[in-house]
Amino acid sequence: MTGMAIDDWLPQYQVSATYSVFVHASDAKTYAALEQASFSDLAIVRGLMWLRGYRLGRGSIPGPDGRKDARGSFLELASVPQQEVVLGIAGRFWRPDGGIVRGLTPAAFADFRREGYAKAVWNFSFSPADGRTQLRTETRVQTFGRPATLKFRAYWLLVGPFSGLIRKAMLHQVKRIAEQPAV
Repeated sequence: MTGMAIDDWLPQYQVSATYSVFVHASDAKTYAALEQASFSDLAIVRGLMWLRGYRLGRGSIPGPDGRKDARGSFLELASVPQQEVVLGIAGRFWRPDGGIVRGLTPAAFADFRREGYAKAVWNFSFSPADGRTQLRTETRVQTFGRPATLKFRAYWLLVGPFSGLIRKAMLHQVKRIAEQPAV
């Protein structure tokens, strides 16, 4: 897949991690499964995100502008049906509370470059592959200033493997939903 929305939101970054799984379902069914998935139902996701102070919302929680806040602490930046969903978050991730910057709009997120902070984008992308769908997730992080870079790298050494566990659990939940037989 080329021309991905994640590239528009964070083309430059210091850290990235990518995970994928093949789903025995169409990209349309896999995308619908992502929309149905409730990641906060996964014990590992719920526990690790709670430790970090992040919220993973459910699809029915209205946000301050009346829209559904399906992503909790994560700001939905782009959604291209059956192709890609991009989420963003900014903060001082290495702090015990995550130092999350709340209330950002997509435009404010795009312009965010506060010294001593970092911003991250995270996507799910869908690619048809021989009657299956390759479901992929990528996380990218950009830091602002040398102190933030050093703190984030130290943090990532500890947290990176757990972040990977979360992403893999999410991918497998979407896969399970997408591969369920039609009722």
